[in-house]
Amino acid sequence: MCLDVSTLLKEKGKDLKLELIAGARGIERKITVSDLNRPGLAFCGYFDHFPHERAQIIGNSEHAYLSALDYDNQVKILKKIFSYTDIPCCILTRKLSPLKSLISVLDECKVPLIGTELVSSSLIGDLIYYLDGKLAPTIKMHGVLASVYGLGVFILGKSGIGKSECALELVKRGHMLIADDVVNIKKRSGRILMGSCLDITKHLIEVRGLGIINISEIFGIGSILDKAQIELIVKLEEWTTEVQKIDRLGGEENYADILDIDIPQVSIPVGPGRNLAVLVETAALDRRLKEEGHWTGKELEARVRKTIEEKNEY
Repeated sequence: MCLDVSTLLKEKGKDLKLELIAGARGIERKITVSDLNRPGLAFCGYFDHFPHERAQIIGNSEHAYLSALDYDNQVKILKKIFSYTDIPCCILTRKLSPLKSLISVLDECKVPLIGTELVSSSLIGDLIYYLDGKLAPTIKMHGVLASVYGLGVFILGKSGIGKSECALELVKRGHMLIADDVVNIKKRSGRILMGSCLDITKHLIEVRGLGIINISEIFGIGSILDKAQIELIVKLEEWTTEVQKIDRLGGEENYADILDIDIPQVSIPVGPGRNLAVLVETAALDRRLKEEGHWTGKELEARVRKTIEEKNEY
């Protein structure tokens, strides 16, 4: 994943008060990482482990140090820094006046020089959050994503098993739909998976026999959500002899791997008379209990062991 500097200016120029000062010929340079760097050590001549693939941020300290050097030394150190071909851009914060040497070198190296009136700390926080979202690893998966009691539940299962009907019943019971059919999943910092809907199917759900229905128009704006963290996977499976071997006590934790992140998963057999929406609600509440340390299956096993041990004492 990568992002053009021109896209950054277009999408966040107004919010972050960004203005192109120099280096316009490098406007299509690519930003490939969400981390940023303040090149203070590089200005002092220390280049070991210099992260030249990051956007470089020049704040008060860096600007003051550079200003204290004579023009020739400014040019020398700036050329050494910005001659790296993968440096995406340089951002000058606090509305600092760009040095002539900085404009000259960045124009020559075709590296965009961008100015902003924001202080460095504010810019870095907002920019990392934006870049993390834009550059995050992304996949699309077939399923339904709903917010159940505030928990992001990703419902999986083969086509026609009843995922959309389950989601519709959940919406009727006061929960919120994020996406039906195709879920866009992004891996965010902190090992978090965020799920959202494709723009073309936003707020829509397909129910066999009814066709495409608009959830927000039928059930109200409170029934939909743009995105949610995926915290639990519920896999709907056909009721077969093999499925009947599923752990009945719930003492074992199962996980599914999505983008190298393990998400807790429960499998629910689908059969006549089973209320899937109620089962999904219960799975979500049970997940909350487990997060607080209450494992009902394990507690039952402990009770059974204790009872057996007490009987063996007599």
